[in-house]
Amino acid sequence: MTHAPIGLYIHVPFCTVKCSYCDFNSFAGIDNLQGEWLTAALTELSLWSPRLQGRAVSTVFVGGGTPSLLPGESVQQLLDAIRDQVTLTSDAEITLEANPESVESSRLNSYRESGVNRISMGVQSLDSSELVFLDRIHSAERAEQAFAEIRDAGFNNVNLDLIYGLPGQSLETWQSTLRQVLSWSGDGPDHISCYALTVEEGTPLAARVASGRVVEADPDHVAEIADWTAALLASAGYEQYETSNYARNDLACQHNLIYWRNQEYAAIGPGAHGYVDGVRYHVVRSPRVYIDRLCGQSLPSRAPEGLPSPAIAGAERVDAREDIIDTLTSGLRLVEGVDESSLPETYTEFRPTLDWAVEQGLAERTGGRLRLTKRGHAVANEVFVRLLDPVLG
Repeated sequence: MTHAPIGLYIHVPFCTVKCSYCDFNSFAGIDNLQGEWLTAALTELSLWSPRLQGRAVSTVFVGGGTPSLLPGESVQQLLDAIRDQVTLTSDAEITLEANPESVESSRLNSYRESGVNRISMGVQSLDSSELVFLDRIHSAERAEQAFAEIRDAGFNNVNLDLIYGLPGQSLETWQSTLRQVLSWSGDGPDHISCYALTVEEGTPLAARVASGRVVEADPDHVAEIADWTAALLASAGYEQYETSNYARNDLACQHNLIYWRNQEYAAIGPGAHGYVDGVRYHVVRSPRVYIDRLCGQSLPSRAPEGLPSPAIAGAERVDAREDIIDTLTSGLRLVEGVDESSLPETYTEFRPTLDWAVEQGLAERTGGRLRLTKRGHAVANEVFVRLLDPVLG
């Protein structure tokens, strides 16, 4: 049986500071666990290896957390193990996430030599007051210097993450940040991810909003910023291929495209989420528990759904209806949209909602594909809510 290619995600839980808006599974002050984490991650990879035989791994994404805190030797061990234990394609995209304050030339050179070919750096803002609000510990000058060091290390596929729609943020402040990064090292990054700030439940930022100490940005103002962003990046030669993502020279993030196209990916590391053989699963969040489960200190009786890692905390098999919803809600974020002819017959349940979106000017059908319009991308959640509850359609 021939399987489609698959992605591989590796979660690194270490951070220097835990930002108030962040709901990712990351922790400050646990760097002493790096060695044990690496041993556990290598063990988990070896357990997954038999399950991934016969499948080409086309992307590897080392995310976090702050993977750029890892020594070059650790990344080398990880990638060597991946090459030894799974079939990594010759042109595989291998991404490592970084933060400006932890970028070091010696580590960058080690990452490059180990096979990393894409760096994704979290800059978020270049305004000093916004950086304080976001709990970021780098300066604008350090971010620019880190970008130059990444280029000097030989990386020609670099993404920058930026955040707009902060409380009190002016259009002019955002314009300054974006224009500055476009000029870095002469021609700026190869890929830019521009995310509107979202207040995630359970974060310190959410508590500040709930108490009234922070007032969220006006949605119309956020939409104005998004429109200006798309126009500027288009004029600078970037193609918008997803609601929040822009790329030049065909350097769209191949790993994230796996998510948006509802394709499969294995995931290891504390708090990681994966999707393999029709099963979505998540790994235990606590780094200490993760290490203990994989190093034999606290083994559960069996992993759910017959999955190979004892660190998996939960799993569920995706039924046909859920699969269609996932395909639509992820795929419609992409400018390419969704190929309706590839959907199973049970898709007809959702047809009225999508017809409604077309009638409202939120979506369009072209060449057999369903796409959101510019207006549709701006209010995509309205479409997605109706997909989750077809009665509304």
